[in-house]
Amino acid sequence: MINAIYVLIADSGLCVVDRTYGESLIDPNLISGFLSALINFGEELSSGNKVHVIEFQNFDLCLSLKDHVIVAAAVDKLDDNNIVMSTLTKINDEFNKLFADELSSWNGNLEMFEDFKKKIDEFTQNGKIAEQRVVAPKLKGKLSPMVVRFGQMSQEVYNVAVLCDGKRTAQDIAKELGVPLVAVQKHLTALEDMKMIKWIDIK
Repeated sequence: MINAIYVLIADSGLCVVDRTYGESLIDPNLISGFLSALINFGEELSSGNKVHVIEFQNFDLCLSLKDHVIVAAAVDKLDDNNIVMSTLTKINDEFNKLFADELSSWNGNLEMFEDFKKKIDEFTQNGKIAEQRVVAPKLKGKLSPMVVRFGQMSQEVYNVAVLCDGKRTAQDIAKELGVPLVAVQKHLTALEDMKMIKWIDIK
């Protein structure tokens, strides 16, 4: 799901609205500093109506920038980023429509933005707008540890394969093994190429 939405003023880097739905992945103050530095590094980020995705290990940070307003979202890797980006653009447009005039003479009072959280809830369907169907990999047959001994499969791929029970998602497997999700996804692709797994809907 969309874990959090942040609305920032690009010129100052100040976060004026933050709305959390799932796990709070980034402190609003930290994201303010990070995006301010990013904008200072590349001025093109704060001009026009643009969207960007910054990939982190456990989540993606999606950004919509328009008229010196940044709307950012911390989203799960399984979310549909295209839907997220479209939604952020709509939130940005709405924020500018409601507050553009006030921002020109804004005195720093954050209470005026409090009701905008309800708008964010509507646009994001309470953070669930970009959720995709949840699937889990399931091993098609039995797997012998001998495949590792004979060099037919690496130990890392084998470790992932034995957890493919049709109940654990790729994220569950990554968490259980204590390895990055991107590594598990790579190994699952290898298992798909070997036609050893199928995907089961679990939601």
